[in-house]
Amino acid sequence: MPSASNSHLTDPACAALQPWLPDLADGQVLPAEVAHLAAHLPACPACQAELAELRTLFNDLDALPPELPPLALRDNFLAMLEEEKAKLAAASPSGMRAARGGQPLAAAPAAPAVAVGPRAATQQWLRIAASVALVAIGAVLGLLLRGGQLGQQLAQTAPPQPTLSMRLAAARQQPASASQRLQLVSQAPAMVVEPNDPAVLTLIHTLDTDPNPNVRLAACDALFRLRADPRVGPALVEALPLQTDPNVQITLIEVLVTLREKRAVPQLEELAQKPEALPAVRQQAESGLGQLI
Repeated sequence: MPSASNSHLTDPACAALQPWLPDLADGQVLPAEVAHLAAHLPACPACQAELAELRTLFNDLDALPPELPPLALRDNFLAMLEEEKAKLAAASPSGMRAARGGQPLAAAPAAPAVAVGPRAATQQWLRIAASVALVAIGAVLGLLLRGGQLGQQLAQTAPPQPTLSMRLAAARQQPASASQRLQLVSQAPAMVVEPNDPAVLTLIHTLDTDPNPNVRLAACDALFRLRADPRVGPALVEALPLQTDPNVQITLIEVLVTLREKRAVPQLEELAQKPEALPAVRQQAESGLGQLI
């Protein structure tokens, strides 16, 4: 006589329902064409047990803290990216400029002659002519800039460019898309070059109030890169109780621990005991307390 487990594996009703058990465990409704298979579940203890195991597994997976790259890794990656971009810019043909004094740079050694057809030869001569024109334009611009004439003309005719702070504030007030706000926030660390730049306050306000969690994450990362500003540390501490998205909460805790912000201890203690916070967030808060106390 076959055992109960073997009969479960060979029962056609069990076999038909089994591929849909993960969907049921995830809280989904079966499609109409297979909805009748759910009628087998109340009468089958084996399928019920397997469904319960899947639900437990899914809950355990949801409770795991998200894997986030260390902040130092992101810094290293961005530095490496900028270095590679500089190398590509230096190696590109557009990197040729007029030398000091308005004289063009010496031409590179000519490449070996290659037999080409009429069409390819025409394209080659067009590229050579364009290169010569660029060198000539560069020499003229060098002479004009040396005399200050072009700089004065541009100063008189070019309209003033909006600052980063103005652009961020306009993006908040106007119906700008989340991707546009995200792009502006991501550009901030490279554009803030002066002490007490008002863009830092705009980033702090973005972290506190932007409705999109990805924009708030970008603002948190931008403020971490601007951590030399004395306004950043206290603002990050005050921002923690305002956050409700788990990813933003966990990232902000990681930033505060990296900055050794002991002023965040009360906020971390409160978050570690907050019943509505996800277990992963409470666990991250407890870990942060252990490193700051």
